[in-house]
Amino acid sequence: MIIFADEIHGDLTRRGQEFHPILTLADPENIIAATAVNKTFNLAGLHATNLVIQNPELRKRIELSLPFILPSPFTIAATIAAYDEGEEWLEQLIDYLDGNIDFVIESLREKMPKAKCRRPEGTYILWIDLRDYEMTPEEIHHRIYDEAGVILEGGEMFCENLGKGFERICVPSPRSVLKEAIDRMAAAMNR
Repeated sequence: MIIFADEIHGDLTRRGQEFHPILTLADPENIIAATAVNKTFNLAGLHATNLVIQNPELRKRIELSLPFILPSPFTIAATIAAYDEGEEWLEQLIDYLDGNIDFVIESLREKMPKAKCRRPEGTYILWIDLRDYEMTPEEIHHRIYDEAGVILEGGEMFCENLGKGFERICVPSPRSVLKEAIDRMAAAMNR
């Protein structure tokens, strides 16, 4: 079995949590690990992902099946700068994300008591469980997207069966934007 581990959010762990890359936990023979500076350092425009493949035969198979494009000199320079000089950015980002995550969870608890949301160990994505509202996914979508004017990603997009009744929200935004989004969602969902 070949394991593809998407570890692009691996640098974004909550305070007090640890990230253990898959290559430190398992035999790397059949593992492909993806890393990038895109999420951590807000460099998504680089369109660059690193694939760590220690097995030479597997690496060759991937090279033959995927379009391989060498990064531009700008991409290389930005990646090196992010890893060499971005520690202060990362520390501040993690503090900011921790604050936003706590803010969203507390705001949901207060304003949308039927919603459930757990604090993640990493990343900046929260899953909001809205199943206790006893609405169809279509009704949830209508209330959040159409009535509240908030664009989230429905859980069905990620898992057709188990995602029903869940919404995914990304929180690396100004807190004022998150507050407005939650206020509008609460008004639409609690009516």
